[in-house]
Amino acid sequence: MMLSLAETKRTICERHYTRSWPSGKSFAFHYEDAIVVFSIPANYNVARWLGCEKNRVWELTRLWAPDGHRKNLLTEAISFAVKEFHKLKLADALISYADPNAGHSGGIYKAASWVNLGQSEEARAYRSGDQIVSRRAFHSGKKHMLKAEILALGYTELKLPGKLRFARGLTRVGKRAVVRKSTHKD
Repeated sequence: MMLSLAETKRTICERHYTRSWPSGKSFAFHYEDAIVVFSIPANYNVARWLGCEKNRVWELTRLWAPDGHRKNLLTEAISFAVKEFHKLKLADALISYADPNAGHSGGIYKAASWVNLGQSEEARAYRSGDQIVSRRAFHSGKKHMLKAEILALGYTELKLPGKLRFARGLTRVGKRAVVRKSTHKD
């Protein structure tokens, strides 16, 4: 069963651990019960960091399957979505992140033959009671709060481990960039 875009967005917003849909241009792919979403990266510098041309690196931003899904479903869904996305000829490479703060280790990316490119810088977040809020929540849209203003609201700053970074080259240019970055991590 193929979901409409509205149903896909609703599923991600209700069931994915982030409870949100990516803000940039996105493409969603369905494989059995799984959903894979590729988007323009929030960090516009990632293409330059990887060594590709501007706007030629896209990010796997959402990956979801229902609880209790069959073994290997997510890895197969990623492989299927990569093949379908590649047909659009929009990117030389893909990047994705596994968040250890959410209990993710990146095993599905390794199983899908993505290349481990190390860990991103630590992330800042803020805690109020048992609620943890990302730094971006205080800086998105029309909001732009200074650290002192956030702390004055009763939040305490947290420094969380960076995310595990994985990449997949799609074209000759992208594959070379991923290999170069994997051997010269910075």
